[in-house]
Amino acid sequence: MAERKSAKAAAGSSSQNGSDVPLQEFPMPKTELVQKFHVLYLGVTSVSRPIGMDIINGAIDNLVSSTGKEDWIPVILSIADTTVAVIKEKEEEEEVLVECRVRFLSFMGVGRDVHSFAFIMDTGNQHFQCHVFWCDPNAGNVSEAVQAACVLRYQKCLVARPPSQRAGSSSSPSSDSVTRRVTTSVKRSVQSLIDTLKPKKQPSELPQQ
Repeated sequence: MAERKSAKAAAGSSSQNGSDVPLQEFPMPKTELVQKFHVLYLGVTSVSRPIGMDIINGAIDNLVSSTGKEDWIPVILSIADTTVAVIKEKEEEEEVLVECRVRFLSFMGVGRDVHSFAFIMDTGNQHFQCHVFWCDPNAGNVSEAVQAACVLRYQKCLVARPPSQRAGSSSSPSSDSVTRRVTTSVKRSVQSLIDTLKPKKQPSELPQQ
């Protein structure tokens, strides 16, 4: 109690000495965590639906069968809570091949091969594109990074909405419906990754000492 009284007294004296600084909550710094992964970019293909592991696997199979490994592009996959960028390294500067807004990412998943990873972007007007990557040693870390970006983006959308809209209104669609949908999709994809990795841990497949 004595410490609180002395703190209040000090605050009162500082305001009377001409250095009036209104007490307020300062905004959080607008910084974002960026994770970068060295992967191979197989390319992009149009898909018929915005969600579904069957769509993801179909896109991966399509690009794997239609391209050779020599055609896969070594890139940096830069993942932040606002954008996912595919960057090609050059001697003098970097070239951004693809830049996707996280809010329009509708689905992601690890393919049947644990090295393969893909995500689907909603480009508007019922058009959807699937970007496919090959990751070493597996796509687990990349998948988790994209999941974290989607969840963080969804949380920021909730905080940015007015209190009247946070309670939810059935009469008007929410502006972050795509982000909310991908949060559920991401959880399914991560569970799919876990299920896929389980058979890899059979005793017969463990490296011999």
